[in-house]
Amino acid sequence: MIARSFAARRMLSLCLGASILGGLAAPSIAQAQAGPEAEESTGLAEIVVVARKREERLQDTPIAITALGGEDLTARGASALADVAGFVPNVSMYTAAGGSGGGANLSVFIRGVGQSEFLFTVDPGVGVYVDGVYYPRSVGSTFDLLDVERVEVLRGPQGTLFGKNTIGGAVNVTSAKPNGETRGFIEVTTGRFNRIDLRGSFETALVPDQVAIKLSASSQNRDGYGRRVDYFTGDTVSRPGDIDQTAARLDLRFTPSNDITIDIAADYSRWRQEAVPEKLLSFDQDVSVVATLWNIFVASPIPMSTDLISPNPFTTYGTGPNRNDLDMWGISGTFNWDMSDAIALKSVTAYRHMKAHFGRDGDGGPMDYIATDNRQRQHQFSQELQLVGTSADERLKWVVGGFYFNEYGRDTNNVILASGFFNAFEALPGPIDGSPPEAPTAPGGAGNPVNVALDLDFDIFNKIRIKSYAAFGQATYTLANDLNLTVGARYTHESKDYTLRHIRVASGVPIIPLTTVGKSWDSFTPMASIDYRFSPQFMAYASVSRGFKSGGFNGRPTVDNTPPVPFNPEEVTAYELGFKSDLLGRMLRFNAAAYWNDYTDIQLSRVKANEAGVLVLDLGNAGDAEVKGFELELQAQPVPALQLSAGLGYADFKYTSLAAGVSDISLDTHQPFVPKWTGNASIVYTVPVGTSSSIAFRGDLTYKSRTYLDPTNVASLVQDGFALINTRITYSNDDLGLEIAAFVTNLTDKTYLGGGISAETSFGHTEGYYGRPREWGLSAKKRF
Repeated sequence: MIARSFAARRMLSLCLGASILGGLAAPSIAQAQAGPEAEESTGLAEIVVVARKREERLQDTPIAITALGGEDLTARGASALADVAGFVPNVSMYTAAGGSGGGANLSVFIRGVGQSEFLFTVDPGVGVYVDGVYYPRSVGSTFDLLDVERVEVLRGPQGTLFGKNTIGGAVNVTSAKPNGETRGFIEVTTGRFNRIDLRGSFETALVPDQVAIKLSASSQNRDGYGRRVDYFTGDTVSRPGDIDQTAARLDLRFTPSNDITIDIAADYSRWRQEAVPEKLLSFDQDVSVVATLWNIFVASPIPMSTDLISPNPFTTYGTGPNRNDLDMWGISGTFNWDMSDAIALKSVTAYRHMKAHFGRDGDGGPMDYIATDNRQRQHQFSQELQLVGTSADERLKWVVGGFYFNEYGRDTNNVILASGFFNAFEALPGPIDGSPPEAPTAPGGAGNPVNVALDLDFDIFNKIRIKSYAAFGQATYTLANDLNLTVGARYTHESKDYTLRHIRVASGVPIIPLTTVGKSWDSFTPMASIDYRFSPQFMAYASVSRGFKSGGFNGRPTVDNTPPVPFNPEEVTAYELGFKSDLLGRMLRFNAAAYWNDYTDIQLSRVKANEAGVLVLDLGNAGDAEVKGFELELQAQPVPALQLSAGLGYADFKYTSLAAGVSDISLDTHQPFVPKWTGNASIVYTVPVGTSSSIAFRGDLTYKSRTYLDPTNVASLVQDGFALINTRITYSNDDLGLEIAAFVTNLTDKTYLGGGISAETSFGHTEGYYGRPREWGLSAKKRF
């Protein structure tokens, strides 16, 4: 602990010294500027965020934040939330979490903290919010960025103002609200894989100055980029990796007086797709007793072997479950009341409902060796109250509030694992090792109890009920001119009741009969920061904060009659130093942050075998770690026609201790989904054409260094460093309200792993899927 504290102080001291030197240099730069009036009319645009529950300039907020506007997201080709990660340092987002096959199942990692499991019995490590409404599940957390005003990615624990499961950070999405004008747009996009996308929005005033309405909708359709091929004939059977999504959103804004605004929003999303193109990556029978026995005694219609590894990264011989369906809707009401010039009350009330059905074939062949088929239902109610104010001659800015959350989730899962074992061994005349039937030491023979342990087709039923209560407060006080101190804290109480029933299908023997277990946790998550503005162009800050992610249960117990024991919550104590600067007449914006995280009781999900070679699906606390790194972000507009941006992130994750009984990882194991280096760069050059038209040339690059996609660092699930390049050319005519664009994503047609799962020690197999190949497209957008 002493060594940790010394390392943290040393890093903070070095970063503070760099910040102070930068601040001392800033005034000389400021003297060369034309003054505040010139800054307002030239240079980079100001960015407003609501990361601290009030509107403020990004450059005034002492938090590491990346904010992307709706138009910028479109220009970068980011149509879904998962696409945002490439443009934010130290952030990774992956779909089809946990080898689920569900493309709507999002795993988010920020600064080495996240969660790859999709079951309800464990929570995500990064909170996703839309207009202040929390999305608690990985399933359905990647969605169409339909008519979005802004996406803010907050890095580091947000345990005070956001709270629930924001131990790694928060992704805060703000939708575009109607303002009473009559306007809209319609956009059509076509491209590779028979792409036909439609998107549109219309808003108007129902009652002038009092009631405004907006309706937005989208439809996305693309053929799959993968192929399922008949192993025996070579014929194409289906095209996984397709897109068939519909989304709609209705917004109503009531302004009964100058002091009150009421926003009512309703949204709906529908997916009807095949699964991501999961395929067999590796197979080794020699390391798996189960694989050896299955190939000898079952192997129907063909044995498991490396012959099932297709040479094409997008082709598989799989025949099992293959779907990715989602129905999700919600309604929310946001009430804002400016009670006085100094105090405002905000209430956010929401109900959401989700239904999903997704499944995948993991063995990559025509046999029933490994497959899963999940059905999930979930609904939630949440209520948040915020009181935001200023006091002490505006030297004190504060917010206090309370949060209530009630969730119900149900998961049924049909699991196929080495299917046919039980019936094959029951049909044998006796135990395969020749032991007496009355005292068998190996499977074989009717009624042999050993046979039951190899009945690995599971019928899984999970149900979770979660209630969470929290009270929070945060205040910023101006100690002196340009010097601010912020302190805050949150108290959270959360309870979970978990009901399960797991049955072995062929034998009908329960692993766990209908059982309910429960647990509750309390957490206190304080924070403190200090920021100083050395000049109008340069601000530096230092902060310490804590984050909490509640405990949970292993949703896949495989040991008979052993109810799951709850695992502990995760906690992070984070130290951060950073600065934000607008230089050269606001032609250059350079922000940086350095951090050191003390990460304890890490919740990890693994597939492994016990000493007897029998399957163990383990989900629990794996150990503690330190994570340290930095982020650099730069934007520049040296001339009006040219815009440049770049970001660089470094994350060094290191286990410091392992929990008792953890043997499948070591202190040298890498955290999954956390590359050491992430980077991005963009260039936009705009050429005027006449008085009202222009052509913009854009290029975007995203980079990730070597990434381990499995908690145990299996070799076949390691993706070496790679870069993706997107390009776009856009013709705009302001008089006509017309935009026509041509674009290419993954310009170099890079082949890269998008995710996967390994059961190498238990079943000898590893599976995964590859990201989307090169795609081209044309779009036309008409504003009216």
